[in-house]
Amino acid sequence: MSKTRRHGAMWKYLEACGVLDRGTDAEIKAAKRAYRKQYMLAFKQKQRATRPEYTVNFTTHDGEHGRVKLAAQRHHLTMSAFIRLSVLAYINQRYMVPDTEQIARLEQILSECLNEIRTIVHAKERWSWQREQKMEEIEKRIIRLETRIDEVFRNPPLSPQP
Repeated sequence: MSKTRRHGAMWKYLEACGVLDRGTDAEIKAAKRAYRKQYMLAFKQKQRATRPEYTVNFTTHDGEHGRVKLAAQRHHLTMSAFIRLSVLAYINQRYMVPDTEQIARLEQILSECLNEIRTIVHAKERWSWQREQKMEEIEKRIIRLETRIDEVFRNPPLSPQP
């Protein structure tokens, strides 16, 4: 075993123990093992202080475990990440969206509708009956918007199961 001096916490520990100068290879290995054990204990205590852990049990006969596992797969998350995010979403009164592409389609539909309504509203009117015509066009556009959004929500594309 090489007894060259290095910088680092382990080497400082070995020097403080005095095994680097007058210890055998077996004593140095034992001191390194003791340091690693002490380091891991301190690391785990620090982790527990900053990131507490909880145990959640699901029953298999009621299908709880299967439903949670399936929902986690739909969201492309591990079960623990899915449980964590769903709890935080519940607390924040938000939704977890499994399909971000569906949301992007809805945003695109709404943007297109807004652009069409803006073009209808900004067209110059010559007569008062044209105002009524504009309102009818806006009403028709909103009805089309409702049907497209309803279609996206009620008929989402089936994602392939992994």
